[in-house]
Amino acid sequence: MFISIYIPIRLPMGSTILSFLFLLNALIITQAEESSTNTSRINATTSVSPLHIVQSFPTFTAPTRNQTKKSKQDEIDILPQNYYRDVAPMVDDKPVKVTVSVIVLNIKLSPESTQTFDADIFYHNYWSDHRLQKPTNEHAIAQRINLSAQESLPQYKLSDSWRSRLWVPDTYFRNAIGGSISNILTPTYYLTITNYTEVFMAVRLSLKLSCEMDFAKFPFDKQTCFFNISMTSEDINTVVLEWDHFRVGSHVDVTEFEVIETDYKQCSKYLDIGIFSCLYGKIVFKRNIGNYLIKRFIPSFIIVVMTFIGFWIPTTVSPSRTTLPITGLLAMITQQIQSDLSVSYVYALQVWNIVCIIFIFANLLEFAISIYVYHMSQKKRSSKDKKNNSELLKEKVNQATLRIQLPNEVSSTQPRTIFWWTNLKAKLRNHFRTTNRNSSIDYISRYLFPFAYFVFVLAFTINCVYY
Repeated sequence: MFISIYIPIRLPMGSTILSFLFLLNALIITQAEESSTNTSRINATTSVSPLHIVQSFPTFTAPTRNQTKKSKQDEIDILPQNYYRDVAPMVDDKPVKVTVSVIVLNIKLSPESTQTFDADIFYHNYWSDHRLQKPTNEHAIAQRINLSAQESLPQYKLSDSWRSRLWVPDTYFRNAIGGSISNILTPTYYLTITNYTEVFMAVRLSLKLSCEMDFAKFPFDKQTCFFNISMTSEDINTVVLEWDHFRVGSHVDVTEFEVIETDYKQCSKYLDIGIFSCLYGKIVFKRNIGNYLIKRFIPSFIIVVMTFIGFWIPTTVSPSRTTLPITGLLAMITQQIQSDLSVSYVYALQVWNIVCIIFIFANLLEFAISIYVYHMSQKKRSSKDKKNNSELLKEKVNQATLRIQLPNEVSSTQPRTIFWWTNLKAKLRNHFRTTNRNSSIDYISRYLFPFAYFVFVLAFTINCVYY
């Protein structure tokens, strides 16, 4: 009785439990499939496989935020199975042509001792990779750009991770000392594929480049700096670099220098291991001399010209004659020390300062010679005055004797004439003997020094500005 009653009751309970478990399992599987499908549709994450679904059942975990934030570009299946990123995409054994563009955004020349300059640039590479294939999910991820009214080309914007999956030309800057990808907000890197085969790469770089500078004509100098671009491993038979354009942006602010010329050409670099394609872009800078004219050349010019005023001051006024050149000499020496550059050769500003110092020092020497001649003439004059006085006394005695011996009609006129002529001759002799060889030296210096200095200024200007 017990058994006959127990079995009918137990069987329905068992079947009910089994049915409940079966329905619960089916509900779980359906919910997991819907969750996986929605996640793939919304976030376009990596391809979802059956194994991934099965592994997600036991945990019942929802997709994480990082999984939903994955880029759509990771899903683009443009790479064939036999794609090798280390092999250049050559066609019929012809080298790959890589077109390069450089746009200089900002540039600054470093101090003279470093022989470097800093530059922020947009660096663009463009090449064709025929091995890429058309993606199967193009309609969901492709962006189209209109080239004309009749046609449009599909364009894919790729993430940074594709740099390690595609063939990218291994170009480098030969004269670079240091550099980095600009990442003020986010790394400025741009990679696109157009028409399934045309690859375009753009990146903003901050570079420190070496530049051989010549300061022989400083501050009238012109500096020529280069951007040298070359391949690292592929020789000219594999990759050929070509210029698209090289230009300096119109908004570049170069306060000390002015860009007066730009040029770019294609070149070849010959090494022991082969011939490599290379490019170079040239920028010619001209220094703005307005600041140096105001702070260096005009003050020194005024100082030298001011010392020439001393030639119009009498030699006997020694304090005034010495104050001008000594003050000017000290000022020029101070300016020479302040304008020193960290170079091992003589440059134009040093030549200017040294010549100005020489003119001021020559002014002092002229005064020393003039004062020496003046004192020597005074000494000779004092010794000759005694002799002249004795001769004058002797002439007067002779005149008196002559007046006594001559007849009355002659002595009344001729003695006066003879006496007047004798006095005039003595005065002229004394005047020309004592006047002053020092005054003659000052007289010549008044015209010789300014003339020589202006000739130097003219020659210096022509040599520095026009040659």
